[in-house]
Amino acid sequence: MQLFDRIKAAMVGFFPSRRGEDTASSRIYHYGKTTGGVSVDADTALKNSTVWACIRYLSSTVGQLPWRVHQSTDKGNVRLPAHPVDKLLQRPNPEMGSFTFRETLIGWAARYGNGVAEIQWDARGVPVAMWPIHPTRGEFKRDVDTKSLVYEVTGDDGQKRPLKYEDIYHVRGFGEGAVGLNVIEYAAESIGWAQATELFGAAFFGNGMNPSMLVEVPGKLSPDGKRALDQELASKHAGPAKSSRIAILDAGMKAQKVSVEPDAAQFIETRQHQVEEICRWFGVPPHKVMHLLRATFTNIEHQSIEVVVDSVTPWVLRMEQEGDFKLFGRRATNCYNKMDLKGLLRGDFKSRQEGLQIQRRNGVINANDWCRLEDMPEIGPDGDKYIVEGNMTTLKAIGEPKPEPSQPVSPPPQSDTTDDDDSDHTPVQRARRQAARAQLH
Repeated sequence: MQLFDRIKAAMVGFFPSRRGEDTASSRIYHYGKTTGGVSVDADTALKNSTVWACIRYLSSTVGQLPWRVHQSTDKGNVRLPAHPVDKLLQRPNPEMGSFTFRETLIGWAARYGNGVAEIQWDARGVPVAMWPIHPTRGEFKRDVDTKSLVYEVTGDDGQKRPLKYEDIYHVRGFGEGAVGLNVIEYAAESIGWAQATELFGAAFFGNGMNPSMLVEVPGKLSPDGKRALDQELASKHAGPAKSSRIAILDAGMKAQKVSVEPDAAQFIETRQHQVEEICRWFGVPPHKVMHLLRATFTNIEHQSIEVVVDSVTPWVLRMEQEGDFKLFGRRATNCYNKMDLKGLLRGDFKSRQEGLQIQRRNGVINANDWCRLEDMPEIGPDGDKYIVEGNMTTLKAIGEPKPEPSQPVSPPPQSDTTDDDDSDHTPVQRARRQAARAQLH
């Protein structure tokens, strides 16, 4: 024990300031191999299907969102498709589109804790390209003189080149300061446990005799006899296709069961628990990695909306805030970049149409706005009109006396018809009038 204590003290002394550095991506000592006997790092962790699914979901979901430049004006927010930053966001560099660029940086940030890209400027100080730098090639440090944060990059020739923090686009994962923490190192035991369980399951079915046995032989076997018996059993019973064959023993041999059934060892339950365990580390709900054990058709839609708020939005905010500070500079006032999350919150068709109808009836959108939101062609100038329900009023008009209804317009008086005008009377009436005239004369 004294030797172990001396070695431990020496190691702590060898790394005196690691835990206190704000530029370190880890505050713990991870030597690669876990207690389960499996080596875990940012690359080998992807061999676990749950880790792969969590990284893929976060990176691809953020990557597919529309990413545009907007400007705040007195009349509201307007898009600026001709802005140089908007063009940069659509094609960060000649080798990557917007989706691939974001998928790469988010994937690195979710695993290593940080995703970094170098910003390339033109002579006017306008960003024209962003080039991702693999996390294994860079390291955050403090400048000795200015104490400002720099990113030291190791080139192909082995030479180290410091980059100013304002010259890099930095997507930071969860952390305690300016630098994110390496999730894989902290989750190594959980991931290692899952990989060890997976190896156990693979070995259980790959090693043949299911269950495995001890063969008890009366007397003593020579080395050649043991080898021959082992080869015979392996050839007849090794592998999943031969696991159910009946073993025939002779010469007084006895087979003794020594292995544990997977069900008895709660193998399936352990695997299910490990999926949820790893999902906690990455903040991804289990149903997004196809673990639908507790998902139902009645709650899956609300869970999908909830994951946007809890899992996707934090990564979106990190990228938006970094872009606002690094890409526009102080000269472009009121300009900002924005990823549209409405596509992830649309819900089912019926709920979406009911929501648009509420906005339409309250004068928030017009018919053409409705069409644009549903990717449909506009209906023409008539679609630009806004409508509201007829029984609505303003807050100012509440409590005021209603105006008197206007008097109906009386019909014009009909002029008296002369007796001579008998065009509208029947022959009988005309005959009676003529008789009356004759009596008067």
